[in-house]
Amino acid sequence: MADDLRTTLATFTVHYLRHPPLVIHAWLCLAAEAHTLEQKRRCLHAVLQLDPDNQPASLALVLLDQQRPPS
Repeated sequence: MADDLRTTLATFTVHYLRHPPLVIHAWLCLAAEAHTLEQKRRCLHAVLQLDPDNQPASLALVLLDQQRPPS
């Protein structure tokens, strides 16, 4: 059973590594559902680590920065 689980996990890992758009989409969904601005920010930064040119994540971070209270 443990070997079956390892094989399944390995298969999923390879699948996700080969399909980064799925991972990026997952992070964007998490950002949309996050409860705090800091959680949203972390999710969006994760997107940008995978895809530095991701315009939706970049724009969302700009909008989040505009929501910060002045220091």
